[in-house]
Amino acid sequence: MERIDTGSGFSVLDGVALVMGSAIASIHVLRVMRGDLTGAGLIMLWVTFAWVAVTATGPFLYLARRFGRRLTDYPGVGDRLWAMLGIPWLVTAVIQSATTGGSEPRQNPLFATTLVVGLGLSCMIALGVVWSSWVVVPPGQAARVEASPWTNRVGLVLAITWPIQCGLGLVVLS
Repeated sequence: MERIDTGSGFSVLDGVALVMGSAIASIHVLRVMRGDLTGAGLIMLWVTFAWVAVTATGPFLYLARRFGRRLTDYPGVGDRLWAMLGIPWLVTAVIQSATTGGSEPRQNPLFATTLVVGLGLSCMIALGVVWSSWVVVPPGQAARVEASPWTNRVGLVLAITWPIQCGLGLVVLS
């Protein structure tokens, strides 16, 4: 008997991708965490960590599901958007780890420029895709998202909440 994997459930590879996204998020919030934070600052830091971790999971999840599991009807629009929104966080974590060497990342112009430009471009693309896929289409076409796998829905939520990505970039740079 052959097993048909629709990709609708959470797998071990998905968990590994989430751990890798959390590692990327920890690189970004480490320098902010070392500052003197009050209770409200700590709450904001944990919210930032969680959101960046979920967003940075996108590229790893995309690769694991695309090439590791080889699912049918994968990737969806949300999966692609999630991977695209996570790439700036991944690239800047590599830049921060390789070039800062103990200095503040906000003083590193390569890090700051890459994060600002990367988030700006990915958020503008996400806005364009969301607008053309759900705003200017008939309601029946937009309603098909409910039957999609969880990864597609999470990617769509991240794409719709693109202004939060820009705000998190400001938190990390401040």
